[in-house]
Amino acid sequence: MKISFEKKIVFGFIVNIIVVLVLGLIYWYRLAKKETVALDWLVLLLILMSLVMLSVVYMVIKRQLKARRETEISLAENRKLIQSIIDNTSLPISVKKINGEYLTINKQFAELFGLDEKSIIGKTDHDFLSKEKADAFRSTDLEAVKRGEEIKVEEIIEQIDGPHTYLSVKFPLFDANNRVFAVGSIGTDITERKNIEKSLIAGEKFFMLSMDILVIASKEKFVKINPALSKVLGYTSEELLNHPFSEYIYPEDWPKTKEEIEKLQQGVSTLNFVNRWVCKDSSLKFLSWTATSDTETKTLYAIARDITEQLKLEQEEEKALNQLYESQQQLALIVDNIGDGVIVANSDKQVVLANYMAHQLFGIEDDTKIPAHFSDQFELYYPDEKTVFPSQNMPMERALAGDPTDDIDVVLYHPGLQDKRRVLLSGRPIIDQENKVVAGVVTIKDIGEYKKLEDKFKRSQKKLRSAIGYRKDNEQIDLPKEDEDGETD
Repeated sequence: MKISFEKKIVFGFIVNIIVVLVLGLIYWYRLAKKETVALDWLVLLLILMSLVMLSVVYMVIKRQLKARRETEISLAENRKLIQSIIDNTSLPISVKKINGEYLTINKQFAELFGLDEKSIIGKTDHDFLSKEKADAFRSTDLEAVKRGEEIKVEEIIEQIDGPHTYLSVKFPLFDANNRVFAVGSIGTDITERKNIEKSLIAGEKFFMLSMDILVIASKEKFVKINPALSKVLGYTSEELLNHPFSEYIYPEDWPKTKEEIEKLQQGVSTLNFVNRWVCKDSSLKFLSWTATSDTETKTLYAIARDITEQLKLEQEEEKALNQLYESQQQLALIVDNIGDGVIVANSDKQVVLANYMAHQLFGIEDDTKIPAHFSDQFELYYPDEKTVFPSQNMPMERALAGDPTDDIDVVLYHPGLQDKRRVLLSGRPIIDQENKVVAGVVTIKDIGEYKKLEDKFKRSQKKLRSAIGYRKDNEQIDLPKEDEDGETD
């Protein structure tokens, strides 16, 4: 059984009292027998003084022990209070000895490394961290001791959801003799702040590197601009920021621009608003704006694009389209006045243009409904009207394949109308600038009447020869007979 220090003091005091009392009784006995001398009386006096001194020492020691006990109780209560306070903060806190051993930590610090207090108190960082990380922590601790003042360092600690960045404030702790005996540390998780900083840096880079014009402005002046605006207008950033932007807007466009700004400040967003700006070289640039605003601060946020070249191209394209339309009208007028049928089909074999004669031949007035494949509407024959003409050899097929044709003599027979026409077909491919076939043109020449006249001429010539007695060797002269129209040859 352990005996407390206080009990040991009391026990020693009692033993000393007993000894002194025994000595006192002995001397008293000798005095009573009158066997004493003056020296004995001195010894007795000293014994009495010892009793008094022992009593005084006892009282002093008892008071000191009481004060020490009260101090220890107060220290324990203070330590408990301090521990309670640091445990109820959201920041990880720790105190280490100079040699790196942990004296105290709060629960947030223990949770930071997924350990409990017993696994950390009395241990060093090398006991539960990697050597690299522990050496880094130790180095910053010693730096605080060396400087004798607080320092701030960023430390990265791996956690369940990934690495977190902590801003650690490390400071030396001094004893009564003003010597450093420990190092305290308080950490603040700044991961979110670091992420925001990274986002702001990325946003700033995006703002400055954007090819589009980005601006932040008040009602009258630019607050912030990116280099794209200076590049387009030719002014320096300082010139654009230090003057009202109305000075750079084409005067005729300022009233409508001012009206648009007022709408913006009322919360109405701007989409594709176009106005003209005067460049440093006095040229004009057309800028297309998309903007919004913060209705509380009246700050404007806008994106713009230089559409000057685009507008020029659109104007040129419109002019070209107008010219093309006029050309098409002229071409259609010319084609309609050609005596032969004409059809034009694109590379998808769809008819895009047909003249009046083609409409007559196919019996269709809508160009888009005329088939590019003649075989879709007609039966095709050679001039003997018996042998079928292969549709793959038709001029349109060959023209779209890049092969021109001339005067293909065929008979077109329309089964539905019981109509038969003898025609000459010619085809030509239409080539673009890249030497690709984009369309085909076919002309249709109706030679039915011409063939009838040719046959009639031959019969008349033959009749005339017979009348004058002219014939070739071995040629038999036929007697005159009536033709299909009832006339005599």
